[in-house]
Amino acid sequence: MNKVIAVLVMAEEKWREADFLRQEIESRGFKTLIVDMGLIGEPQGPCDIPREELIRVSGRDPEEVARITDRGKRMPVMVEGSKRKLQELHSQGKLAGVISLGGATGTQMGTSIMRSLPFGVPKLALSSTASVRGLAERYIGTADITLMHSVVEFGGLDDLLRNALTRAAGAICGMAAASAKAPVSFNGKDRRPLVALTHFGPCEYCAMTVRRLLEERGYQVVGFSAAGTGDRAMEEMIEQLDIFQGVVDLAPGGVGEELLGFARAAGPTRLEAAGKKGLPQVVSTCGVNFGSPRKRDYRPEYEGRKKYEYDALRTFIKLSPDELVMVAQEIARKLNQSQGPVKVIIPLGGWSSVDKRGTYFYDKEADRAFVAELKRKLKEKIEVREIEADLETPEFARAVVAAFVEVMQSR
Repeated sequence: MNKVIAVLVMAEEKWREADFLRQEIESRGFKTLIVDMGLIGEPQGPCDIPREELIRVSGRDPEEVARITDRGKRMPVMVEGSKRKLQELHSQGKLAGVISLGGATGTQMGTSIMRSLPFGVPKLALSSTASVRGLAERYIGTADITLMHSVVEFGGLDDLLRNALTRAAGAICGMAAASAKAPVSFNGKDRRPLVALTHFGPCEYCAMTVRRLLEERGYQVVGFSAAGTGDRAMEEMIEQLDIFQGVVDLAPGGVGEELLGFARAAGPTRLEAAGKKGLPQVVSTCGVNFGSPRKRDYRPEYEGRKKYEYDALRTFIKLSPDELVMVAQEIARKLNQSQGPVKVIIPLGGWSSVDKRGTYFYDKEADRAFVAELKRKLKEKIEVREIEADLETPEFARAVVAAFVEVMQSR
């Protein structure tokens, strides 16, 4: 095969393990490149891409970097050089996949490098710290990285570690072989236009109905969970990949959660990528009028709010009118930057399955404060369309699809 699987390793510590992994991968018919992303100390064996090459690729002088004795200060240099080298291999069509092995530092570096590669490139991190509380989220971020727990430490080639390395080799080779056949619409036979759609539990019926109606019109719909990570990933994919023709954003609540410091915060650029790309957008309001405070950040003042126990992990609290005005201003600011057509569709009968008109969680006055401020701040060219239905009804889903057809036709 002309393509290679890159093996990322700190070669001053775990070269023997990487060499064993290399042999296992090559026994399955793939070529490999051992990439030394090491920090301090000489590598234990030869590497196909030595750290000096990575330092030069990063734009730094190897002699200058050699004088840095702080591991933490060397890390950004090695990560940047590795990112550029792997991106170069990918752009040349030479990269079949990437695998890293290591503990906390090696996995941090390896997954950071992997996150710079686009969706669809096989990525596997074999880590002795995969199950450490709080680290998995940092390792994976919004990327399609597979994280495998080695259980045992990389401290020598005992039988248990050989077992884990052999299985990891089989996994990355299987992923690399399968990726050539994986259905990817922007690189395959399926040329139906792609539409990004946000999903969220309280608007799941609406999302599924919108999906079905769009598919009946010939679109291929790609869903993203609007729980903070999935919608952040959607923004990144829209920005990085020219594959989407439009966006139906039913649940942009991550904008307010970011503004107010809640758990579904979706990053400072949420609701911006489609606008910058000039993509047609239909935006609704599921999840915009309540927040998801983290337990560690729970404040006594929340006790006076309306609350909804959604599941064992999430309690929603109603946003105040003042908070909703702030959120409306932020959403308007972002949508006003859009280079393409935008319509905002608001259900008057309730914005989700948990706050339908007539329920305890419904708050007509607070919702009105949001809508009034949004209308006041949005540019005239952006229509705010109010529908006399709650969000989880077929009527509202049809109104969303009708609006999407209009923005697609107005491009």
